[in-house]
Amino acid sequence: MQAMFGFMVSKGLSVAATLNVADALADGPRYYADIAKSVGADQRSLHRVLRMLASVGIFTEPEPGKYGLNEVSELLRTDHPSSMRDMATMITSDSHWLPWGKLGETVRSGKSGPQHAFGTDLFSWFQDTPNRAEWEIFNAAMTSFSSGVSIQVAEAYDFSAARKIVDIGGGHGHFLRAILNTVPDAKGAVFDLPGVVEGTDTLGGRIEPVAGSFFDDTLPTGDTYLLKHILHDWADETSTTILRKIVDAMESNAKVLVVETIMPETTAPHPAKFMDVNMLAMTEGGCERSEAEYRELFATAGLRLTRIVPTKGPISIVEAIKA
Repeated sequence: MQAMFGFMVSKGLSVAATLNVADALADGPRYYADIAKSVGADQRSLHRVLRMLASVGIFTEPEPGKYGLNEVSELLRTDHPSSMRDMATMITSDSHWLPWGKLGETVRSGKSGPQHAFGTDLFSWFQDTPNRAEWEIFNAAMTSFSSGVSIQVAEAYDFSAARKIVDIGGGHGHFLRAILNTVPDAKGAVFDLPGVVEGTDTLGGRIEPVAGSFFDDTLPTGDTYLLKHILHDWADETSTTILRKIVDAMESNAKVLVVETIMPETTAPHPAKFMDVNMLAMTEGGCERSEAEYRELFATAGLRLTRIVPTKGPISIVEAIKA
């Protein structure tokens, strides 16, 4: 029953994030009526959702009907340095909730959830004018997710030799900024779609925003290439195309760093197994890959896997050089 009710927790968490309940509790516990007034919600309805979330450890309930923050719900505050608020908002927004509702059709047909829910792939659906708000939610979520991952990668990998770091599909540059803060002599470039890189913080001129498509346009030249949660969006053939574009642009001694969860070869629980099914539901052939699968993928693209660097979290850094 707990497993079957899991979607209720996900949706309740998303609602609390969208309403900014955690921000309303920043100064301490409050009764549900006061919280509801602050966030513009129905008192009794909000109370029932928060009661459920408190029961699974997301909020505290020091007195009946009075709710507060704990280590988990602090991450829903918009001002938290590792805020997950935007990710929590997105995870059950229409862009994900509706395609995931088609998982049965996806498993039967092999076609993605967006194909069944929207009649097209997710990124094409985002570009339709009525769905631009969902596109903004998605990009904010990716930036939110980057906060914790950026810290883990910066701590785990030595970037001291890098001079020009290129973040492919780097969004607004949050990840690249975190890396450049550890190597003050290096510069970087964020490569992403025109509507995305326009919001890039250039870090005082150290980051160059470059607009384009990694399928159609020439990539910037650099000695270190970052691919964070990019390859898992695509099937092997498409991922190979992206990697070959990097091989064509990279300096002879450059490195490619793929930041993803690595599928373990064991039956134990692992976040990669959940993320893999998310890729099944949401993308056109995307998946999480094992070390052996990355070796094969790199070899096809003209690269050689040199090592895998784990981080403190479930993310690893897969390093490759020209073969």
